[in-house]
Amino acid sequence: MASKKTQQTEAQGVEAKDVEKNVELSDKEKAALEVSESAAQSEEQSGKKFKLADPKTSYQEAGFTLAGEQEKELPEYPSDQLVARIRSGFIVEA
Repeated sequence: MASKKTQQTEAQGVEAKDVEKNVELSDKEKAALEVSESAAQSEEQSGKKFKLADPKTSYQEAGFTLAGEQEKELPEYPSDQLVARIRSGFIVEA
């Protein structure tokens, strides 16, 4: 079953990749997009560190924890939840 976005773009005779090219992303969204693509290209992400946007908060999942002012590299294959936190701006590039 095609997604609603795909159905709409097909109805307009436009490919989804053309629609995505015309979207302007903020710096946070660009960083999140890089992270989500990192599962396939983890070597490019090595060396980049991430931290919490608000050091009064914390984030924890199996194998990855951030608290306070701590900065860490992402795991080789970040979870969907971790990528979602980066996209939302809860976790930012240090």
